[in-house]
Amino acid sequence: MQTFEAALFDELTPIYPDTNPAEGFSSYRVAGANGTYAGVHIVLRGLAPGIPVSVEVQGPHGSYKLFELRALPVEVNTGAKQRTEYLKNDVNEHVIRRAPFMIYDVLDPFYNIFQPQFPTAAIAFKTPIEYCRQPRTQTWTLLVTQGDATKKLTLFIDEYPYQVPAAGKDTFQYVNWFSFSQLAQSHRAEKWSPLYLSILEKYLRAAVYSRQNIFCITMEEIFDLDETGKPVLNEAHLETMVAVAKRAGITLFHGGAFTVRHCSQADDDAFYASIDHSALESPDEIAEIYKQKAFDAFDYGKEAHVGMTGEIIPGSAGENTLKSMAEQLYTWLAAHDLTDSWTQCCLDEPNEALEDTYRRITSIVRAAMPNIPLLEPTLVGHPLEGTMDIWCPSLDQYEQQLDFYNSRVAAGDKIWVYSCLTPGANYCNRLQDMERLRQVWLGWAPAKYTDIEGFLHWGGNYYHSEGVFRHQAGSFWEKVLEFHPKYAMYLPAGDGAIFFPGHDMPLICTRSEAHRIGLEDLCMLETLRAQCPDEAAALIAKVFRQFNDFEKDVAVYRRVRKELLEVVTALD
Repeated sequence: MQTFEAALFDELTPIYPDTNPAEGFSSYRVAGANGTYAGVHIVLRGLAPGIPVSVEVQGPHGSYKLFELRALPVEVNTGAKQRTEYLKNDVNEHVIRRAPFMIYDVLDPFYNIFQPQFPTAAIAFKTPIEYCRQPRTQTWTLLVTQGDATKKLTLFIDEYPYQVPAAGKDTFQYVNWFSFSQLAQSHRAEKWSPLYLSILEKYLRAAVYSRQNIFCITMEEIFDLDETGKPVLNEAHLETMVAVAKRAGITLFHGGAFTVRHCSQADDDAFYASIDHSALESPDEIAEIYKQKAFDAFDYGKEAHVGMTGEIIPGSAGENTLKSMAEQLYTWLAAHDLTDSWTQCCLDEPNEALEDTYRRITSIVRAAMPNIPLLEPTLVGHPLEGTMDIWCPSLDQYEQQLDFYNSRVAAGDKIWVYSCLTPGANYCNRLQDMERLRQVWLGWAPAKYTDIEGFLHWGGNYYHSEGVFRHQAGSFWEKVLEFHPKYAMYLPAGDGAIFFPGHDMPLICTRSEAHRIGLEDLCMLETLRAQCPDEAAALIAKVFRQFNDFEKDVAVYRRVRKELLEVVTALD
């Protein structure tokens, strides 16, 4: 008789193709509030590859979904500070597993049957919590069958009537940047075609489900060059993107950067082509040159380029181009009553070297777009006072320069935070070799640091377009036959994508789910803080102290979260 093993694991517990089902549970209990989702993961081992596996779900209603979990590669670990260990050989002691390894991350939906490719597999079960009028427990039985063997697993969901509001303009502000070119390429959909717009709407619906409530529209998508080479606003494209976002449930918008830093991909390619590799004596010597170039790429210099034309700022031609773009955009926003729903980026991550240039850029944009808040991911703080309305430092820089950012709030500015290829080490981030609880704590942090009003991440869907799953999660953005590695492109696994391409839709992942859970928790924490601030602070301190000091035991988190559910239900 054929047999296999099956066990339940908390959806916030990292699982791998070699996870032992003996470490899991035959029954498991989670808790949640109205407006949230409850789920569990199932690890299977000892399967016969190619023989279908079916899942029969028995529960109080039919509102649930099943997903096959797809394993993605972590080829190089995140570095102790940023990027990867490979860049500076700075070993990170705070990763969940040493690379290389595979980890289950992407959720690929199926109805009730799938065909395993390997002797191991994993499944996710999810159901919404809704229509709960008083505390109750609902029981779900999951029957997993392959051949003549069936395993019975049980999930108990303790449900609470507190209502978590849907993501919208009044909830915590959150944006992921999207690559529209990657979306078109990965789904083989011509830009602006009905298929492309349908898929874009699905991505935005997935974003809203993940509690994103702001849509970033990049300048290259809405400006064209006329016959003289000057940028002209494509009003039809902008109107279409706004309409698609609104259909998906997003009513807040963020304009992508008007200008870019001087270091370009063309400059980078020219550098590598200029090297006489035959004159280098050893692989180590080659590596050292490339490493130095990678670091030089982040000493940005003192110039920036207008994004559409490449004209250098400062300089009258570049300034006039920037002024024209900003004025055209503002005129359209004012005509469509969107000035109160729009924030604008001028130059992604300005630094001290760019202070003078950045002040000229922002002065032009402020004059052309009056009363539009300038929101900027920024590498430094002190030299840039008075240039932006919404500061968005990396979350480690926010804590390390807390006095400065408190002073900006006192001056009337607002604060967001972001994460990307930094920070590494033990900081919260959304990278694949980190605990999924770190993404949850991204939601809890604003309940402790009450000045934080938003979160930004660049990597919505910047996956590699060659192959659906093989390349998107790894560290390397390389072309197929490039033998000399570009160290500057060694990104941490998971940095570039929180959504992945399915057939004609996006696929969510365990990291986007963990981030969503944390933002759902934030709604409850805000309710508790508003009525019982001391109790809220004490509860938060049990599991989250700083962005690099937090609880890593999922069982402890579940206990504290249930305490939170009980407290806010009593208040409500």
